[in-house]
Amino acid sequence: MRPAVLQATFALLLPIVAGCASDSTRPSPSSQDGLWTASGAPPTVLRLAPSQLSDTGNVVPSTAVFTSNAELIAPVGIAFDAAGALWVASSSDSLLVAFTPDALPSSGSADATTVIGPRDGSLSAPSGLAFDPAHRLWVANSANGTLVRFDAAQLTAGGAPVPEVVLSGLGHPVALAFDAKGSLWVADNRAQTIAEYVAGQLAASGSPAPTVVLSARDRSLVRPVALAFDRVGNLWVANSGSQAVASFTPAQLAATGSPAPHVVLFLASGSLGVPVGLAFDRDENLWVIGVGGILEKFGKADLVATGAPAPSIQLALTGYTLFSGIAFSPVPPGVPLN
Repeated sequence: MRPAVLQATFALLLPIVAGCASDSTRPSPSSQDGLWTASGAPPTVLRLAPSQLSDTGNVVPSTAVFTSNAELIAPVGIAFDAAGALWVASSSDSLLVAFTPDALPSSGSADATTVIGPRDGSLSAPSGLAFDPAHRLWVANSANGTLVRFDAAQLTAGGAPVPEVVLSGLGHPVALAFDAKGSLWVADNRAQTIAEYVAGQLAASGSPAPTVVLSARDRSLVRPVALAFDRVGNLWVANSGSQAVASFTPAQLAATGSPAPHVVLFLASGSLGVPVGLAFDRDENLWVIGVGGILEKFGKADLVATGAPAPSIQLALTGYTLFSGIAFSPVPPGVPLN
């Protein structure tokens, strides 16, 4: 797609870009280790090696992968499966594609191992991705307000399968995260809500009422676009509308309401811009990426109180823009699938 058209596409997609999801059971080869993200201009999947995450500065990604057998107009969500394949959601063309681990260590064009296309609304501007504890892939379809589940055989075969489970009537879901209990949390960036669906509600198609709904209070939720749980069960939310990251404790997640966030990190005073992706590393530091490609690290000590802490590391990814989610490979121990 021509750059001007792509910019216009992402201007429309910005309110729905979402965080990412990963699977924590897979040992990762060293050549795949690091922080992965997706760029929309040009459409590319990028890796920063562990050595590139240790100091502030401009950085050229160690690995840059694109594909010739799927257009990937607007990649906005990424997730690793249990075998180490990297899944990417492309919102504008409603596709899911996967790259096997052997395609990831080297930069350049790589044929997607699996391509899943839409069928009767099965994929409709997909954004958020998350693998559940049984390694089934959940997709948030922001355009038609559904969550869909694809099982292992469907993920292997590709094509245009009918999802095994379809949950409908969700409004505009854009970001997904599983907690340690197996509940799926969903951010709606238009209703300004975060909703919980417990494991039992995910077993069959339907339109279940969420078990818990968190609503906005004093700009606590302003276009939430990414979710991540930390090791103790706090849910962190990237608010693209307020350029802040908020967290809610397990106690606040236990009941419907409009709680004030436990912690708010204000990011607007820096150069991060609009936050669109969150991920915790193995040392419980929080990494946040902005849509323009500024990546910041906040230490564990910065996450205990509201404020505007200076990031301990700030990286500018050069040569790319229009970023979305981030994910670590391998997934840090003790962090729920997110």
